[in-house]
Amino acid sequence: MNDEPDKLERDVEASRGRLDRTLADLQARFNQPGIPRDLADLRRSGQAASETVERMVQNVRVNPVPALLIAAGFGLLVYEAFRTAAERRRLTLVPAATAVPDRHLPENHPDRMHARLDDALEESFPGSDPVSVRITK
Repeated sequence: MNDEPDKLERDVEASRGRLDRTLADLQARFNQPGIPRDLADLRRSGQAASETVERMVQNVRVNPVPALLIAAGFGLLVYEAFRTAAERRRLTLVPAATAVPDRHLPENHPDRMHARLDDALEESFPGSDPVSVRITK
């Protein structure tokens, strides 16, 4: 029975020691001279970003045509992305049971395939053409 409270006390002391070391490490990290320097660098980088934006706006005022072309290209890119996303959503909403596969259409029956291919060849290479092509099966 006496060993149990002693063991608990040792565990509590060990936990306190680990907690003290962790707090000391955190204090050491926050008290370093690097943190104020990092904050100053962050402010300087914000100033550099604003200067870059100002230069870009000035360049756009001097040369508006390239900027308009870039904006139009970006606009088309965004439009196409939204259009394809809407098309994908529309296609997912159409139930698969209502869509008729092509192979079940009467004009795509295997018996009519040769006749349709012959018609397509005749359209592509008409017989009245001075340079006629004859394709045999």
